[in-house]
Amino acid sequence: MAFETNIVRTTLLVKISQGEETAFRQLFDMYYQKLFHVAVYFLKSNELAEEAVSDVFYIIWKKKESLLEIDDIEKYLYTSIKNQALQYIRRPSLSGALDSLDLYTVELIPDVNNPEMSLLNQEYLNLIQDAINSLPDRCREVFRLVQSDKLKHKEIAQILDVSEKTVESHIANAYKKIALYVNKKYSK
Repeated sequence: MAFETNIVRTTLLVKISQGEETAFRQLFDMYYQKLFHVAVYFLKSNELAEEAVSDVFYIIWKKKESLLEIDDIEKYLYTSIKNQALQYIRRPSLSGALDSLDLYTVELIPDVNNPEMSLLNQEYLNLIQDAINSLPDRCREVFRLVQSDKLKHKEIAQILDVSEKTVESHIANAYKKIALYVNKKYSK
């Protein structure tokens, strides 16, 4: 499976380097959401995150002829978005302009057939959301990258510049703290 994914990425990069816009759009669609989440983590702003991701893809298109020199496009993209976000943070005009967002909202698909179950589900999801929000920032971000973005431990370690063991520790702590939080609320 990983081998097939690498072939698809390599094929896309070859086509993009030849100027094929549909291949570029595929790459964009494949990574936009994940890169957006990384940018929001650093920038705390949807608008700035969108701009940062757009900038990264603009640079990729502008330098498309050199894409084949990149060994790991995924790592390159994550590193690029992190660096772009950090450049935005360093802008003097943005200091103080970055506001906090709730990135960790759990969505509920309501059960329209049973209002009581829908209410209980909503209460439970609110409790889980509160538990997630109570996690320390880094732990919460690692948890989100695993749960929402479905990233592998190695990918998260590269994005956040930490070891894989640190990522595993954050994930274990997140599950433990969420379970303790929920159990504590239900035992009242």
